[in-house]
Amino acid sequence: MDGVLIIDKPKGITSTRVVEKVRRKLKAKVGHTGTLDPIATGILLLTVGRATRFSWIFTGLEKGYRVHGVLGLITDTYDLEGEVLEKREVRVSCEDLEGVLKRFCGEIEQVPPPYSAKKVGGKRAYRLARKGVKPQLKPVRVKIYRIELSWCRIPEFEIYTEVSSGTYVRSLVNDIGKELSSGAVVKDLTRERVGPFTLREAVPLEEFLDSEDPWRFVIPIDRSLSFLPKVSLDFFKGRKVLNGNPVLVEGDLQEGYVRIYIDETFVGVGVHRSGVLKPERLLIPEGLLQS
Repeated sequence: MDGVLIIDKPKGITSTRVVEKVRRKLKAKVGHTGTLDPIATGILLLTVGRATRFSWIFTGLEKGYRVHGVLGLITDTYDLEGEVLEKREVRVSCEDLEGVLKRFCGEIEQVPPPYSAKKVGGKRAYRLARKGVKPQLKPVRVKIYRIELSWCRIPEFEIYTEVSSGTYVRSLVNDIGKELSSGAVVKDLTRERVGPFTLREAVPLEEFLDSEDPWRFVIPIDRSLSFLPKVSLDFFKGRKVLNGNPVLVEGDLQEGYVRIYIDETFVGVGVHRSGVLKPERLLIPEGLLQS
């Protein structure tokens, strides 16, 4: 089966290690669509089998995080797992914190954490940081769609935020601490949403690994892509698409990525622009359109 697996990652394990465990359990090709720090829990969206061909679509989805932060600390990793570089007296109120959060809503420039998988000169930033080399990371433009204070008991607080792909929540919390002149680090972090997928749909890693029928948790690829509009083609246009050619489509169809079906059979993803459908990534069932 080709599809998507929504794992609820426990704290203290790397995303790579989760992928290895799932791969051994399923005895199939498995990839992730965005890592989670070892300190983080929550949704780790994995692609299984030929669904790995569509990983880029899932990687680009918005994410939702619940973050438990602590004011008054600065660490080298921007979380409680790192070395404490400085302790500061906290002279801010919950109202001050809430006011600062509003400044981060919208498009912002953000510098990734020194301990991150971002590449600098072809090397991972965290590898350089572990060797005592301060990586020269460039700011990237990200978008904060939503950020709100869930609760506040100074020096600790919790926020919920929805962000664009590529946003580093540890950097966000670090920057909030800078704005308050108090410093701030992440204590706990949970990814609660990836696009349309929520934590309620996720299976805990240990439950998956202990299951006698682990494949029942894998969502078929076409259903996992159901957030994309559907385009159904007839035999003639379908053959053209399977040969890599664009076709004209009619109807009120939004522009962007779409799921392509031929005779109700899912065959891949295409891009729709101004009435023209171009195949982007195909997954052709054996024997389809043979004549």
